[in-house]
Amino acid sequence: MRDAVTVRKPRRDEVRALGLEDIALLRKAVREWEDRPALPRGRRNITLLPQIVDTMLGTGLRIGECLALREADLALDAAIPTLTVTGTIVRVEGRLLRQPKPKSDTSRRTITLPDFVVAAVTESLDLGLDGGPEDLVFPTTNATPRSPSRIRDQLRDAQAAIGTKVTPHDFRRTVATQIANSTTIANATALLGHADEGTTVRHYVKRTHVAPDLRTVIDQLVTQAAASGIPEVKTEYGERRRAPPAGFCGWGPSGGGSGGI
Repeated sequence: MRDAVTVRKPRRDEVRALGLEDIALLRKAVREWEDRPALPRGRRNITLLPQIVDTMLGTGLRIGECLALREADLALDAAIPTLTVTGTIVRVEGRLLRQPKPKSDTSRRTITLPDFVVAAVTESLDLGLDGGPEDLVFPTTNATPRSPSRIRDQLRDAQAAIGTKVTPHDFRRTVATQIANSTTIANATALLGHADEGTTVRHYVKRTHVAPDLRTVIDQLVTQAAASGIPEVKTEYGERRRAPPAGFCGWGPSGGGSGGI
């Protein structure tokens, strides 16, 4: 019979989340790229990249969900502004279409909006682009859905000057990490539209690698032991020592623990 061989699972890559400086640098680079001068005899196309980046960064939306947003999905004037995820962008027979349902049942959700997302969405709407029959929030200048792959390319081009390689999905991980570390994993899972917390923890939340501050709890080990009043006993060599706690395996000749786990 052959010896059993243990096969180790491949190590998962560390989840990447953006730091504060990275976010500020990226947002600045994206805005400067959008506002770059047009080529001679050319006309610079409106990409809406700054507004799209801010929306993803402030909501944790998938890129397809973001590009599928309609004006009807927004409640910007409510006491608590929100958007509701109701669809995504898909490619069917070579054409980009808005699918009237998101990736999964749990992906349909309503998200409260921070001020900078309200500003980004409002800025996009104020440009007056034709949203097409769906009244899209981030349409192309031809009133059609924007391509997720095109947004990825544009984001990469916008980062050329600063040398970073942030992807749209990194925004989603960044939001999840911030929410999980500041509140709870459950909140991060609900925001991202996941069916279970395991997916969020494994793939979207960056580990801090710093143990929690448990000094008070650990101090109790010594404090309680000192106050326990354990009686002293004589060893076989006449030494006086405190009696061991219940369950202790016994002293060896050297006075140390005899081992046993």
